Amino acid sequence: HDESSLSERAKEDKRRQLVQLLAQIEKRVNEENARPKKRYISPATREVAYAQYYDRLRRKIEDRGTSHFPEQGGQKLYGELTMNVTVDVAGRVIDTDVVRPSSSRALDLQAIAIVRAAAPFGPFTAKMRAQADQLVITSRFRFTREDGLETTMQGPSR
Repeated sequence: HDESSLSERAKEDKRRQLVQLLAQIEKRVNEENARPKKRYISPATREVAYAQYYDRLRRKIEDRGTSHFPEQGGQKLYGELTMNVTVDVAGRVIDTDVVRPSSSRALDLQAIAIVRAAAPFGPFTAKMRAQADQLVITSRFRFTREDGLETTMQGPSR
């Protein structure tokens, strides 16, 4: 009698642990599904939809950076930095992150302003939307003495 109630209790404990574990797994799955799907793109991205989108984005940023060249106190700021730019399905910049700063904080801040001012970059195509809610584009920005902005998009460094 005592032994059977012990084994019943052990089974009940095990069942309770399983239920708890399943609840934790379900919670994690739901949190994961709620997160936006991000897609990282670079010049090496061969898929036409992404390559075209990237090209349009790059041209808009370069045009903006060339016409609004970074300055401080009337002096042009030259340098190079690397930034991650996160864009949503509508083509709006939702995040910028300078991953390799230039030697000038002012230049980094103005580069962020240039990217934000160049946006929006246009909505994602249906194919792009099926694969991602956000694009993360890693780009190197070079502000050169030729008074131009040259951007080199690159994938995230592994």
